[in-house]
Amino acid sequence: MTYELVVPRDIRRQIGALPVADQAELLVFFDRLQADPDQATGTFGLDMPAPVRMKTAGLSRFIVAVLIDDPAERVTAVRIEAPFAD
Repeated sequence: MTYELVVPRDIRRQIGALPVADQAELLVFFDRLQADPDQATGTFGLDMPAPVRMKTAGLSRFIVAVLIDDPAERVTAVRIEAPFAD
């Protein structure tokens, strides 16, 4: 099953302002996320079964938070943090 990926406008603008290499890393992550969101992310807070869960992924320079909505087969990017940015 392939999940629909939702990236809100403000996050798309944030991604568009990043260097090309960082954009490429996020696009690869988004592809993995759509294919298998639980495999592409790790637990955020309590790992409780629920129809909608918040999970995170650590990339080389970013932490990405997403909501996984299993009934709707949708993954929504909710935040991209760059704690290791120059």
